Amino acid sequence: MKIKNIEVNFDFFDADDAERFENAAKVVVKQCEEKKQENLSYSEAIRQECIVIEDFFDKVFGEGTSQKLFEGKKNLVEHIKTFEDIVKAKQEKRKDLQNTFDRYMPNREQRRNNKFNRNKR
Repeated sequence: MKIKNIEVNFDFFDADDAERFENAAKVVVKQCEEKKQENLSYSEAIRQECIVIEDFFDKVFGEGTSQKLFEGKKNLVEHIKTFEDIVKAKQEKRKDLQNTFDRYMPNREQRRNNKFNRNKR
């Protein structure tokens, strides 16, 4: 998969990858809430939020990923947009999977009808 033109070895349908993503996303939410409680200057708040997001990318996609993505810059808008893009990608993959299930797994009523109709023959 690609993030900002950086190829990463990650699959939303792999249980281990998905678990790393879920755990790291929870940490982002928790740490962002904690940072709001701290009395930081504006610039330090930006820096800390960026570090939280960088940690997410390194934990999920491997050490050094954040350096490749952000090149050491602490631009909060860029960090948040990249984080939002990966969250949206996850949602799209889940939607794709659900659509596949819906196509290939008829609902319960359809299965019963098919079974009933087969027994009549």
